[in-house]
Amino acid sequence: MTTLHDIPSSLSGPALVAALAGIGLGVGFLTGLFGIGGGIVITPMLNILLGIPYSLAAGSSLSFAVGAGSAGWLRHMRLGNVEHKTTIALSAGAVCGAVLGGRLHMRLQTTLGEGPLTLVLHALFILTLLAVAWLTWRVPMKEHGGPSLLERMPLPPRVAIHGDMERRVSLPGLLAAGLVVGVFGGLLGIGGGVLFVPVLLLVVGLSVRQAVGTSLGVVLFLSLAGVLTYGARGQASLWIVAPLLVASTLGVQAGAWLCQKLHANKIRRYFAVLAMLLAACIAADFVAKLIKP
Repeated sequence: MTTLHDIPSSLSGPALVAALAGIGLGVGFLTGLFGIGGGIVITPMLNILLGIPYSLAAGSSLSFAVGAGSAGWLRHMRLGNVEHKTTIALSAGAVCGAVLGGRLHMRLQTTLGEGPLTLVLHALFILTLLAVAWLTWRVPMKEHGGPSLLERMPLPPRVAIHGDMERRVSLPGLLAAGLVVGVFGGLLGIGGGVLFVPVLLLVVGLSVRQAVGTSLGVVLFLSLAGVLTYGARGQASLWIVAPLLVASTLGVQAGAWLCQKLHANKIRRYFAVLAMLLAACIAADFVAKLIKP
């Protein structure tokens, strides 16, 4: 049976547990506040800060996202921040995408090896985070804006979703959006919340708080699919997941509480800043690995 000391990491024993708990506490707070599953933070941080190989970090991160995402989702359901039809449709596409993305990750690992795979995934994380930050910061997101992209899409059938105003959006469009984000989530080993929040805001047309709550439901189902894909290859560790998950439960509640207190525009801007900071951190490690002899 795998033990804590078997985890390939730059830390070991109690120091590793403490580091994992610290990451879990911070990520739990971000999960409740921004509606992200935490994988966009945990997966690269496990690799950069603790030296855990990307594939093991990805599988463990997705396992964590199941617990953190479900806790955050339930909290936001009680607050009335979840649009259920959107959750179901996006999740259906995301689950299929997560399986495809997870298999692609395993294929790249076999073909490229751990070193080149790390550089490839670092580059994808950086590009994804910068795109998310730019979209979230630059594009205005009004609570009562005009028709969303999926409302204008001439592709029936349509489904009525309810929020601050009723919208009739393209069901195939919802499924396709879930599929695309699901592939990225499975490939990068993330729940996809950092991608789903902008999609729900800019493409579906939900309000900011609804986007946060709804994304956590989709993250939960996407992560379950990813866990099965990575877990079947032994690329997940309970010794990594448990400290992350236990510490995150406190952070999730605090983040969800703050989400209700902050103005929607502030949530959007803080989310963009977070994405840019993460991209800068990963970029620094990317350069360091490139110039390392």
